[in-house]
Amino acid sequence: MAKTNIVAGLDVGSEKLTAVAAVQDFETNTLQILAGRSIACTGVRGGVVSDIRKTSAAVSYLLGGIERDIGKNIGTLLVGVRGAHLESFCNHGTYNISRMDKEITQTDMELAVENAKAMPIKNDNEIVNVITQGFSIDKQRGINNPEGMEGSLLEVDVHITTGSSTHLNNLAKAIQRPGYKIDNMFYGLVPLGESVLTPEEKEIGSMIIDFGGETMSVGLYINGILKFSHDIPYGCDLITSDLSRLLHTSRQHAREIKEKYGVAFPTFLDEEGEVSVTSLDGRSTHNITKSYILDIIQPRVEELFEQIQRCVAASGYKDSAVVGVLTGGGSQMPGMTDQAVNILGLKEVRRGVVPRDLVTAPDEFFDPVYSTALSLVLYDSNNVDYDDYARDNYTKGASVFGKLGRFLKGWDIFGG
Repeated sequence: MAKTNIVAGLDVGSEKLTAVAAVQDFETNTLQILAGRSIACTGVRGGVVSDIRKTSAAVSYLLGGIERDIGKNIGTLLVGVRGAHLESFCNHGTYNISRMDKEITQTDMELAVENAKAMPIKNDNEIVNVITQGFSIDKQRGINNPEGMEGSLLEVDVHITTGSSTHLNNLAKAIQRPGYKIDNMFYGLVPLGESVLTPEEKEIGSMIIDFGGETMSVGLYINGILKFSHDIPYGCDLITSDLSRLLHTSRQHAREIKEKYGVAFPTFLDEEGEVSVTSLDGRSTHNITKSYILDIIQPRVEELFEQIQRCVAASGYKDSAVVGVLTGGGSQMPGMTDQAVNILGLKEVRRGVVPRDLVTAPDEFFDPVYSTALSLVLYDSNNVDYDDYARDNYTKGASVFGKLGRFLKGWDIFGG
């Protein structure tokens, strides 16, 4: 079937898959979100596939439902990944222009990036994406696009994300089994940071934290570019587990209590009162105070921020961030920004979502649950650099992304 101009962003989270489908609206110069869904997926834990059959079924249900909603097939599929197996680095590459005319070409730029990619990585790892951060010509820095300019020495700074080939291949298989082809894959924090941070925040020094259920993604922007990123294998599901254990109730009911009554800082406890809790057997109830819920949640939230503090301290960029932006579902709990200021020592912290002037969409898609999926399609529309420098990883047979084509629609997703 002919490829359409429908672009979909698929965010692989913690026991959850979220996707949106978009098309470019040339009249408003924005992306128009046509449809989107978020579903539970018990086949994925912390961004890693734990059951390929369940994950494939969820992908089929999610993307198939979106295609039915819009009445068209997805033309381009972008996947955002996360997980503790991901590692990110900044590196530097150089290339000497030996031709007489000294005019820099696109090929010269690609060769400089290839040299920057030539760094040792773990045996079972592969490069997920390479993001160019800026070029230099004959030691003159701050050049965004050197093509057509003259020089003898071309240098480039890049941000490289690597991940476990095993985990990435398993995810690719799960997505491709029901017939979908991955056009590109990104570490989800990269497009997210580009969407929710302002240029001024990135320039003065900012920290972005994406609170997931089983992971927390942390990124540091300094002088306008991403200098450090890391996934911590803990998330806000720990709060749910604490509530479930200490209140003697199911995880589902504990999650509902967290979302309805949970606060992370004492000043957000608006009034004292009692909350009815259904016991584990589902047959009886007991009452607890709202302050007791705070007593359970606050220490765990502080521990999560302390984990982030240790991660940043080990990055080599301690005290570089001035402001912070919190995103993801866990960021919506009242008091999270106050805890970030207190523990991380930031001057100002806000919640971040995709700006409304960048996309045309119903209000429901500006919920933090859709932020990474929206960021993926925005990143695809606004950037072309990754096409030349990272996409080879998936289209030239280096991994399963290039080896597996798109199967015919309608095949049994669990078939051989």
